[in-house]
Amino acid sequence: MTTLLAFVLLTPAGAWAQDEGGRETSVTLPEIEEADQPIVEAFLRHVDSSAAYCTPERMARFAAQPEDITWQTSRHIRMPLVAFRLTGESRYLDEFVTRLEALLAEMSRDEEGHPGWYGLALELFRHPEHPDEPVDVIITSFTMAELMAEFAIVVREAGLAERYAEQIGRYLELAQKLVDKWEERGNYREIGERGAVYITHERLKPVKGHLTEPHNKHEMITRALVNLYAATGEAGYIEKAVRLGTRFKRCLMLDEQGIYRWNYWDPAGEWDVHPEEPGRWKHWIGAEHRGGYYSLSLSQTVLLYELGLVFDDRDIERFVRTQTEVAWNGSYEDPQWFRVDGREADEGHVYLCRWLASYDERIHEMAFGAHARSVRMEARDHPWQGGVVAMSWLEDKYLILPRWESPGASDAALVGEWAAGEGAELLAELAFDVEPPGYEPPMSPSQAAWLD
Repeated sequence: MTTLLAFVLLTPAGAWAQDEGGRETSVTLPEIEEADQPIVEAFLRHVDSSAAYCTPERMARFAAQPEDITWQTSRHIRMPLVAFRLTGESRYLDEFVTRLEALLAEMSRDEEGHPGWYGLALELFRHPEHPDEPVDVIITSFTMAELMAEFAIVVREAGLAERYAEQIGRYLELAQKLVDKWEERGNYREIGERGAVYITHERLKPVKGHLTEPHNKHEMITRALVNLYAATGEAGYIEKAVRLGTRFKRCLMLDEQGIYRWNYWDPAGEWDVHPEEPGRWKHWIGAEHRGGYYSLSLSQTVLLYELGLVFDDRDIERFVRTQTEVAWNGSYEDPQWFRVDGREADEGHVYLCRWLASYDERIHEMAFGAHARSVRMEARDHPWQGGVVAMSWLEDKYLILPRWESPGASDAALVGEWAAGEGAELLAELAFDVEPPGYEPPMSPSQAAWLD
């Protein structure tokens, strides 16, 4: 799973970093377990060595196929930011800025002046009539917007806003442009009580263009929207996050045992009908086929629950049962993994959402106990596993989940004023409880009542 949500930072106290003027700034540092110290030390070594992946030459290569920015480049850029939160060493913030600036130098603008990284789509998505046409990638826009908003929140919490004032102002302005352009283009679609979705760039191949994003990518978009709200206070972002979360909740199936199940992708509107075969959808419907997708989709629910939005205690209980009774065989030493429809997972796919660890001791042990530690120890010298993958594990264990240990919505204060004020009507309008059997997927457009 990938992410850091800056708004879950603990209240600064106790540890110290210094800026260039020698002023002390308070930063909360986690207490690392002794057994995890080698994992942290190896990660910090990889932070330094990963600068080789962030040179101007490398950034130009990634920008030429911009979805790679989401899955590779953005993670290498984030590494110093996580290192700062683990160590309090402000040199890591400077390194983050250096890496980000190298990527920003590769940005361009479309005819309407919208900034972005315009390059080739992944081969599977290219239009056969114009395969070499540069396109914009929605998930890359949101990934980088989240990262820039995260930086702003981190340095503000650390008391370094003055030192990085120029970067904060520029990054937040750019982050908002990266996100807002998709609404201006019509790629954000509200679908009434069913919530809202984002759809892909129109210039992709016909069955991929203007296609509703799958649930895992909506989770990534939701994180960006929440970070932007936390950084700017603009209500439009949290409103969209609520609508996206509502849409996922509307797609939950509830079996006879009271366990949630869901698909990788579900249609949302007429734009999802196959352009050449009106009796079919553009995309297949079925259970998530990768462990990472499963974790991301579930993470959206935890994030919103901890904000006190959309999902409640009963929802979390049902998701915990999905994890412990469907997706995992319950063994710590010999774990076996399954899709939410009960089929055995493909080799190498771990169906584990670590963000559920706050709600169940078994999940916490599986995610962070002896077995998980041994896996991280064995892989600590590997550049990707000991760097990017270890980063996600360390931030979950030491930076995010400690904030969520108390019962209930730990981060409700972030949205409390909005939820009780201008957001109250929207929340009441969209609120509902999932009752058996829950969502019934329309396997063809003829079964979708909302197309009538």
